[in-house]
Amino acid sequence: MLDSLFMSETPPTSSLYPRLTTGGKWLHAGREKWLLKGVSYGPFRPNSRGEPFPEDAVLKKDLEHIRRLGFNALRIYELPTSPMLQAATNLGLRLIVGIPWTDHVDFLRDRRLKKQIRQRLAEVVGQFREEACIACFIIGNEIEKTLVRWMGPSQVRDFLEELIEIGRSIAPHHLFSYATYPSTEYLIPRNADFLAVNLYLEQPEALAAYLQRLQNLAGNKPLVITEFGLDVATHGQQAQRETYAWFQKACTQAAVAGTVWFSYTDEWFRGGEEVTQWSFGLVDAQRQEREVCACLHKDLQTGVLATSPRISVIVCTYNGTATLRACLDSLGRLRYPDFEVLLIDDGSTQDIAVIARDFPTVRYVKQEHAGLSVARNLGATLATGEILAYTDDDCIADEDWLSYLSAGLIDPQWSAAGGPNIPPPPRNRTEAVVAAAPGSPAHVLLSDTEAEHLPGCNLAIRKTALEAIGGFRPQYRVAGDDVDVCWRLREAGGKLHFIPGAMVWHHRRYTIRAYFRQQRGYGRAEALLMKDHPQRFGRLGGARWLGGIYGDRAAALHLVEGSIFHGPFGQGLFQGIYRQGMRCWLDWLGGVLWLMLLAVALLLRMPMAAAVIVSFSLLLAACRLRCLTLAPFSLTLRESFLLLGLCWWQPVAREWERLLGMIRLGARPEGSTPLRHPRQPRRPRKITVPLGEVAFWSESGIGRMELLAKFKHHFEVAGMAVRQDDGWRFFDLETPSQGLLSPAIATVTEYHGGQRCLTRVRLLMRMPAPWFYTLLVLLVALTGFCLTKGIVGILAVAQVVLITSLLKRQPLKQHVMHAAGAAGLTLYKGSNAKPPAA
Repeated sequence: MLDSLFMSETPPTSSLYPRLTTGGKWLHAGREKWLLKGVSYGPFRPNSRGEPFPEDAVLKKDLEHIRRLGFNALRIYELPTSPMLQAATNLGLRLIVGIPWTDHVDFLRDRRLKKQIRQRLAEVVGQFREEACIACFIIGNEIEKTLVRWMGPSQVRDFLEELIEIGRSIAPHHLFSYATYPSTEYLIPRNADFLAVNLYLEQPEALAAYLQRLQNLAGNKPLVITEFGLDVATHGQQAQRETYAWFQKACTQAAVAGTVWFSYTDEWFRGGEEVTQWSFGLVDAQRQEREVCACLHKDLQTGVLATSPRISVIVCTYNGTATLRACLDSLGRLRYPDFEVLLIDDGSTQDIAVIARDFPTVRYVKQEHAGLSVARNLGATLATGEILAYTDDDCIADEDWLSYLSAGLIDPQWSAAGGPNIPPPPRNRTEAVVAAAPGSPAHVLLSDTEAEHLPGCNLAIRKTALEAIGGFRPQYRVAGDDVDVCWRLREAGGKLHFIPGAMVWHHRRYTIRAYFRQQRGYGRAEALLMKDHPQRFGRLGGARWLGGIYGDRAAALHLVEGSIFHGPFGQGLFQGIYRQGMRCWLDWLGGVLWLMLLAVALLLRMPMAAAVIVSFSLLLAACRLRCLTLAPFSLTLRESFLLLGLCWWQPVAREWERLLGMIRLGARPEGSTPLRHPRQPRRPRKITVPLGEVAFWSESGIGRMELLAKFKHHFEVAGMAVRQDDGWRFFDLETPSQGLLSPAIATVTEYHGGQRCLTRVRLLMRMPAPWFYTLLVLLVALTGFCLTKGIVGILAVAQVVLITSLLKRQPLKQHVMHAAGAAGLTLYKGSNAKPPAA
């Protein structure tokens, strides 16, 4: 039954190339899990026909050699030619096709350029959409980090998402992604089919740690390393061979869905000239094999299991006949040498035994209806394994689930381990909406590897560790048992290990009534948890987590100033994004509070106040909706409004049940202030307003860093300190404050071949946020007043704003011009400058 999750809506294009799809953390070819093992090829000096590939005979021989080395995919950076397509098809190779376009300049400023990029992508995808050998399209590759910072990370991501949607509308049965890199790790299109990352790390420990981080950024999608290699000219052939071996092992252990080794050959042509200073190839430019080729045939799947302790899989069910058969069927296909399956029936009124009889290897035990925790304790008592792996009757386990759980518990420091629970393709449209709604089981991470909480539908615990804390507490009959046991394991000194590869499919509720019944159950469980762990809850009743909550929310939410560490002047090699907690004061109007305020407003006969309260609660619901991961497939307008309604009412249903439970149990929170994770976003204290741009040209390679140095020196000579970007801001230098205003500049340099470059400077005005919003309110009020005075009043307000801006802009522009002249830059055609043709 699990196979049906990955069946294509249309027949495979060919028997040699079954349709490639994504399924949770993995790629699938047809119904089978498919591991991408690729190598990059090119770009090359144009051949006799002007094509960016070798001559046909060399091309064919190269691809035959690549296939013999054990690769099943080829990444190319130029569009495939007919000989390339024919040779790849004959050999059964899949192509990862990069679509080149003008991404080295500020492409967002020019409408015509954006239109050309959209048209080019549409033409390319339309041209190759029927080619069976194409595995996926890469719609962009490593947009330069300072250029992304200049254009705005959110704006760049939005444009990439638009390109993916254009491609998908033309070729809906192909996969699409964008190849990012550590300097823009936050640049992840939310609608990409998988996370593609170009990565070069030369230490095994550093790579293993970063892969874990990338898996968390990938969320419920596969992670594919689209470039990784080592320079033989610097490190030697032996180091390349050893690096390939530990790289493949690390990727296997981290559940990476595919890898692309950079590159096949040293022959490399870029920017109109041969690149000779690097040697990354498996073969040299004359196609002579290097030592690394001897170890290329090793299977990537080897090395997951170091040991195979006996594992007892425990499934607890209460009237779960709708999904139980699929769950047990998936457990029968687990690829693990030593495990047992225990099915604990918690007094169901449905005939669970009938289903259990169809699975002779499953040990079926029925108890009187006593609740989930008692059932789980019974399973632990009967278990013969040293590891207890819990899952739910509405889950479908990946075939390698136990292998990854076992590997995650090799180190004795870990008391428990678990992985992601991912919604499968929905059974109906309502389940699609519910799968995108808030409140689903989620893991909470303290770091990229250590968890604060793991959901009970995917939780493995050492039997000795569970016995040491007294097992599950029986008062948790429906939910909350996993939170309680995780907190108690940590209080006992245990640690929880998050394993991205240990995934299960977890059905969400398929009716709205079932969804709210689940949320009310979670609310009652929170009241129980508050009774047992009062210090874990804040004054308003919400749980106080140390870590970041994953699951509902997208990995990279709001790419705003303060959430990304770019490094000083945007030059950081690893630019990370940090999860955000409460975004604004509107969050206080979630849940029951807005209902209470609404009731007070209605009792006091204040209809306008009531309308404002409802409006703000809907605004918060819209903000919550925007923060969620995308729905499993496109929603209709009606379904979109339904999802908004769920975001609006879910906190109310959950908090109301929690409040009733607190009254019934006498539970009171003891937490005073929210617990904070050490790495919190640095919210800007000032609002930045652009005042215009200037641009400068250089034929000798002079760029932004030289201009910034001269700009800073200019003020230092005058005895004034200039504030430098601390790595979190969207400006480079800020001049001394002039009253409430602080002029600043941001810069970027575009490179146009050779030593030719264009440096853009954005003139900025910064103001403390409280003053900015106060003036904004006053300006709106003044404008409203002037509306009563007609067009003259509006023009007067506009004139005041314009004059104020010009007074601050002109001195700043003069300082920039002085610095540019001192650096040897030439003014180039104003702020909307376009670079001259190369």
